[in-house]
Amino acid sequence: MITGSIRFQKAPKKSSTTVLLKEETIGTLLSHSSDTVRSLAFSVMVSSSSSIRPFTPYVFDFLKQNMGLLHSDTDAKLRNEVLSNTKHMIDRLRGSIGFLVREIDNLRSRESLEVTQSQQLWDIEVLLSSHVSFTEWYFKFLLQELVPTASYQRHITALKAIDLLLRSNILKREFASGPVQRADNDTIWPYDIDLFTPSTMRLLLDLLMDPFEDVRSGATAILKSASLTHFNLPPVAKGIGSNAENMSSVGQAAIEGSTISPSSDVERSLELLMQFIGEGEKASKVTGRADYADGVAHSYDLLYCLQYSSQGRLKLLTKLVGELEDKVDTAERDLCYAVLEAPVHGSFAAIRRVKLS
Repeated sequence: MITGSIRFQKAPKKSSTTVLLKEETIGTLLSHSSDTVRSLAFSVMVSSSSSIRPFTPYVFDFLKQNMGLLHSDTDAKLRNEVLSNTKHMIDRLRGSIGFLVREIDNLRSRESLEVTQSQQLWDIEVLLSSHVSFTEWYFKFLLQELVPTASYQRHITALKAIDLLLRSNILKREFASGPVQRADNDTIWPYDIDLFTPSTMRLLLDLLMDPFEDVRSGATAILKSASLTHFNLPPVAKGIGSNAENMSSVGQAAIEGSTISPSSDVERSLELLMQFIGEGEKASKVTGRADYADGVAHSYDLLYCLQYSSQGRLKLLTKLVGELEDKVDTAERDLCYAVLEAPVHGSFAAIRRVKLS
């Protein structure tokens, strides 16, 4: 076990055979030249026999210094090991933060505190602050790993780590869609985070056009946890996406076929996705790239999931099939023209993904 310096109301039981490890010894191995040693060191740093045992601030310092190195490993097997240990880290963060909050509440509930207890309360509050601060840092670190210029390794590892965070129920549920899923244990986060900010939505949408399919699928899976209101354009960008001519015909028809009023605020909440689909279709047609076409297909998958009624979903699917038929007719008349102006890959991909939703 890693050494600690706080005594709690209920001290954890220690076996007579417990071996204490110093953070300095393990932490330096996180930057070892061997990727296997780095992975094992990370495992030792975050593992514990108790999911509520707090980390020490020294552990957080070492993790902040080396997390980028762990996420960028080129070996897929080792990245999976890092993600497995990341799950342990998240579970332990959730458990330890909940435990520290309860300890503070227990001490504050007493009518009077002795000098030693007052010092103990202050120490626990400082330790809790370090846990919350690291959780916030880690969340921001994951978002930084999603920038378009980052490598594939950083993209896919960050997406999977964000998914682990969402599964731990730290996501702010005020606007989130879908039922709340219970975490692996009964411990809950005493606070939450708002993942789907305008900047985060932009990062995730950009990844729908990533050259790698697993990155596109990972970004889509996370975006499906967002609600319709999260796809609203920021105020500074209203003039770009609110124009109906910037919306794809299929997307506009989907709105008309749903229970959403054309003049409602809910319709305007789709502006960001509508603009993205329109620009994606233009880029796919100009470049002929299959990854762009597949990114548009993922966007239609999101649009389909955001429909409020079965009528709206059926309308969207009908329009996609109709567009595909028009493209096939164009190819029958002039194949050379259709290759440039009416590619069918995106239409087939969109229909397939919509049907699988």
